[in-house]
Amino acid sequence: MKVTWTYDRGDHRDNHEVDLTDPAALEALLRDIHQAGEAVVVTIFSDITDDSDDLPPGVQIGLGHRAHAFAVHIADDGGYLNDPTVPPPDQELHFDLGGVPTEYPTEHLRLRPDTAIQVAGTFLKTGGAPPRLPAASE
Repeated sequence: MKVTWTYDRGDHRDNHEVDLTDPAALEALLRDIHQAGEAVVVTIFSDITDDSDDLPPGVQIGLGHRAHAFAVHIADDGGYLNDPTVPPPDQELHFDLGGVPTEYPTEHLRLRPDTAIQVAGTFLKTGGAPPRLPAASE
């Protein structure tokens, strides 16, 4: 699957793109991205669409904030995954989305970074099956 992320560097955009097939390698990459401490949206997808304005089916995760992350399934029937045991942050948070600082509402930020990383790894492992929150025993 293709994994992309971009940072706004003021005078330029720092674009990244890799192809990964190993869920463990994806999770290691995502941990590195998160530990860098720069809030960024990572997009993971397998199918390229003919329309460059449409995102292909996949998952986007927001990483880089210490305690809050998000995961959203990009599909006609997709949506944000939220863990009801995670309290939302006190205010909206910004993540670089394609190099553009983008504000995300608190109701979409009810995941821990480790959970978002696990969701992405499972998405790759299952070949793009709709993501779900991991069970407590996983």
